[in-house]
Amino acid sequence: MAETEKQVFHKRKKLNLKVKQDFQVWLLLRIMATAMLTVCIASVILYYYSATVVDGDYLSHALKVRKISEILLPVIIVASVASVFVGLLLALFLPQKIAGPIFRIEQDLEIIRTGDLTKVVNLRSADILKELAQSVNLTVNDIRTMVSNVKQTNIDLEVIIDQGDNEEIKETLEKQKECLDKFIT
Repeated sequence: MAETEKQVFHKRKKLNLKVKQDFQVWLLLRIMATAMLTVCIASVILYYYSATVVDGDYLSHALKVRKISEILLPVIIVASVASVFVGLLLALFLPQKIAGPIFRIEQDLEIIRTGDLTKVVNLRSADILKELAQSVNLTVNDIRTMVSNVKQTNIDLEVIIDQGDNEEIKETLEKQKECLDKFIT
């Protein structure tokens, strides 16, 4: 790997919390809340089982139990399974907040790709990717304006060709060339 490629690779490995900060904070808070909820559930289960009253029978069993972990192992297993289950349930619903808007944007982009530059990407007010939808809409609007300029110039060119004014034909062709040069292909 060349030295500049290594530098670029190392720059990309760094965590960048400045990019889409609102989205990163939103996602981080949801993941942390999920982790905290599963820890709380495990703790409650562990506390519930460990808070049982020890009576006289404990002394008769005390010789059989060599370690506290033997007593707590089933409790830890139950708490862990419950935490994983709750965590999985939350993990199933959290991505929907992201996947739903992405799916909607993809559907609208399919329509735009067919040539319908009037399509506007609309998301619900609570969707997290509204900024992406706005960016797509601005891009499509700019492309629509450029295509409209080319179409109008073409209409003007047809009228001028019918009139037979060579100088004006050249000017209009130059204008059309400028409009088309904005597209990088």
